[in-house]
Amino acid sequence: MSINWTAIIIIINNYFHDLATALLLTSAVILWVLGKRAQQWGRAEHLALARAYPTLVRFAQGAFVWIILGGIPRTIFFTRYEWDPAVIKGIVPALMVKHVFMVSAVVIGALMWRRMAKVARAEIAASGD
Repeated sequence: MSINWTAIIIIINNYFHDLATALLLTSAVILWVLGKRAQQWGRAEHLALARAYPTLVRFAQGAFVWIILGGIPRTIFFTRYEWDPAVIKGIVPALMVKHVFMVSAVVIGALMWRRMAKVARAEIAASGD
């Protein structure tokens, strides 16, 4: 029995691709929470936002890069490693729901980042940090 390294690499890639999508959305939600707290509360919340913002930016940028780069092999091998197994198992609707959810997560995460990054930068500038 030989090891199908292509399958292993693609499956791992797809897993990390899904993880990057979740990371993008999660970092946007964390930024949103910190931004709202900084707007509503005091200096400690502004400092928390100022400290967390650069790290959240790096996480979001890394996630976005992986979403794009990891999406290339995922798209190329989609029928072989995702579509065909879903057809055989009779779970095509579940696969479609998953991908609609994932695309929605990327779009929502990106939109939240655009909006909340402006808020975060304004809050950081206003607090003088």
